Amino acid sequence: MLAGLVRHGPVLRPIESTIGVVGFTDKSISQTATYDLPSGDSAAIIPDLDTEQIQICMDPRYVEDSLSMITSAAQPHYLELFNEPDFSYMGFTPLTSPQDAATALQPILAANTTTQFISPAVAFTNSDWLTQFQAACGNCIGQQINIVAAHIYNTSPDTVISMIEQLHSTWPGQRIWITELAPSSDPSQGCTFGDQDVINWMQTLIPQIVNLGYVDRIFWNHGESNSLYPGNPGMCNPSLTNDDGSATPLLQAYGAMCN
Repeated sequence: MLAGLVRHGPVLRPIESTIGVVGFTDKSISQTATYDLPSGDSAAIIPDLDTEQIQICMDPRYVEDSLSMITSAAQPHYLELFNEPDFSYMGFTPLTSPQDAATALQPILAANTTTQFISPAVAFTNSDWLTQFQAACGNCIGQQINIVAAHIYNTSPDTVISMIEQLHSTWPGQRIWITELAPSSDPSQGCTFGDQDVINWMQTLIPQIVNLGYVDRIFWNHGESNSLYPGNPGMCNPSLTNDDGSATPLLQAYGAMCN
């Protein structure tokens, strides 16, 4: 689950009722098996997780369900269209070519709905996947799709800013959401940050992203307790919560940036 901030003018505001989380599902978080609550608890205790959730049509297998959702009486405000179609996560998710993605998404893009669409979020930001998708879908980005999503992982704040600037130059005039952000997403990327290093990285980078002026929303990956290195949980740990659900110092720093 991803926790997000919204850009409002030159500052970041608390999430509260203006934005919430990205759940890797087209269902509500409270209806999803991956929603990890202590035994006996219910998602009803924190209903904003459902009402502020950004849902995803994860891949072509979920188009039919997502189409039903966006044409229902309870249409979501936003729907992200495919999560990392250029990368198969541990073999669980299918690789999808730009051309196949454009074909699969056509029913959604043609739907009569108030839902706003977020572009496919590719694993390899600034590759040619999204530009090929744009050609295959009839220039749908800028027409049916008005938000460009990005997943960005790098230990260098300067490199992250360069990646975002390049993305903006490819899609000028389009709103950008960074729907996954952290120093690293996998041990193979070599991040050796300690807890304070991750906090420093966040505190350095996020104000710079906001000051670019064209990134509307930033989602930190990830909100729940986890570690890139199970044998060394203190190394490059992006968790915003501890095992018991309490806030980590990283979440406290994240929240302080909103005040």
